[in-house]
Amino acid sequence: MFAGRSLFFAYGGSTFNATNNIIFRGILDNVGNDYDCSTGVYTCRIPGMYWFTASLGKFSFEGNLLINCLILVNDYAYVAMQSDLGNYNNSSVDTVSGSGGMYLSKGDSVSVGRCKGLEHNNNDFPTHFSGVLITPDV
Repeated sequence: MFAGRSLFFAYGGSTFNATNNIIFRGILDNVGNDYDCSTGVYTCRIPGMYWFTASLGKFSFEGNLLINCLILVNDYAYVAMQSDLGNYNNSSVDTVSGSGGMYLSKGDSVSVGRCKGLEHNNNDFPTHFSGVLITPDV
């Protein structure tokens, strides 16, 4: 039924797997079941052009507002997301986001990882990671 489709939207990431990728455990959509919410990794089933996006944030009461993360393709840095507003004593929020289009071959993996500054991220904070197959190979 979904052989030619791939789309996912995962949210609520705050834990990390053994390779320091964020695990987004909440799933709104996972058409094709290509995103694994136990590892935080999307694995390409259908070669073609894809679009991925991630948004991450944290509250200022966690100290320094540094956020530095990457969207990784096969553990290679593809999209960098960075923000550093310094130290704040008031109640504020810092967020970063990044997105990009890329060609994936079957078996390629995409994840959000190598993060700094999210060690104590709030589980309920609106973070997400999503991807969609735009054009499959013919």
